[in-house]
This record gives sequence, C-alpha cells and structure tokens, in this order.
Amino acid sequence: MAAPVVLCFASVLTAQVQSARDAVLANNGGTAGTTVAVSPGKQPVESEIATAGMISYGNYRIFGAAPRANIWTMGVEYDRHSWGRFLKAQIDYVVEILPVAILSEPAKENFWGGPLSPNQQLVPGLGISPFGFRFLWRSNMKVKPYMMGKAGGIFFPKKILSPASSYANFNFQGDFGLEISMTERTELRVDPVVYFHVSNGYFAASNPGFDQLGAKIGISYHLGRWRGGR
Repeated sequence: MAAPVVLCFASVLTAQVQSARDAVLANNGGTAGTTVAVSPGKQPVESEIATAGMISYGNYRIFGAAPRANIWTMGVEYDRHSWGRFLKAQIDYVVEILPVAILSEPAKENFWGGPLSPNQQLVPGLGISPFGFRFLWRSNMKVKPYMMGKAGGIFFPKKILSPASSYANFNFQGDFGLEISMTERTELRVDPVVYFHVSNGYFAASNPGFDQLGAKIGISYHLGRWRGGR
C-alpha cells in the first residue's frame, strides 16, 4: 500500500512544480517547455592603480616665462574604464596624487621671476589632479599605447618663481606612453614624453609659470577581474 501512495504523492508534486514553472514562463513571455535563460550578473568595471616617477628633460618656455625651473615628481594614479570607447580607444577616468614634487628654482628672483642669484634652491610640494582622462588603444594586447591628460593643483610651503606669486598653483599634464604587460595583473608604464605646466592663472600679482618636458616610468596593477594583456 505504501508504494502506490508514494507514487501518487510524487505525481501530484511534479504536476504542481510544472504548473508553477509554466506560470513563471507565461509571466515572462515564455512558453511551456522552454528553458529559462539566466542573465549574467553585472560585469565588474576594469580599473588599475599605478605609481610612477617623473624626471625632467628641462625647462621650456611655452606658456610660462620662469627660467631655470625644473621639477621631479612621484605619484599614485587611479584609472577606471568609465566612458566606453572612441576612435578605437578605451576611455578611462584618471585621478592622480603627487605626494612628492620637488621644484628646483633660483634661490632669489625678482617680481617677474627673473633670477637674481646663480644658486638654486629645492622646494618640496604636493599635488592632486582630480580631473583626468586616458585614451588607451589595443587594450587586450601586451603592448598598449595611450594618451593622457590631467588637470588639478599643486601646492608649496612658499611662494614659488617670484616673491609676489602664490603658494597654490594650477597644474596641467599631458602624457604619451606605453603599458607593457609583465604578469597577468602587473604592467610596466613608460612615458617618453610628458608635458608638465604650473602657473597661478594670475590669481596673484605675479605669474611667471613654467613648462616642463620630462619622462615617466612606473608600475601598474590591475584590480578585480581583468581580461586584458593575455
């Protein structure tokens, strides 16, 4: 007697499960006997963190007028793939902090930034660039060229370039470089051309400003799941 009862109960349970399944399919526009497709979860956003140092090629008068001004930096940068693709390039949002920025300038200057001493002095500074972008081409390859632009501020404990200038200045950067895969998550960054501009935008009486050309080298580490550089 037990076996017929178990079989009857199993038959009723199976029918109820099938009925519930058909109802779910009907509500979602499906039909009975159709396999329910499970949509994949939201893909993680590609991002990376990098540290790089810049050395100076020298001071060039492009927009700024201050002579004998050179700067060396060490920074930490965060890149996040936020804006899709354009011109076959992946477009990333970029933010950078410069905990180390060492400025070499004349030990004494006039109002316009002209040197009044043959000696140089070193002035430490701190920079942050919250507004930046990167165009990254060949994002799934081992060697990836990129172009980057950043804008922010740089701060010093004394007025730089002129006794009538300012402690706080604007900072604009432009980088052209390559990312070269070393391991699954780490890459070598080489920027042979870096443009580095500092000025106060005439928020002070004097604004000599300076333009720097240099090079950067650093290491980048990819966060979370990453598909590139195989």
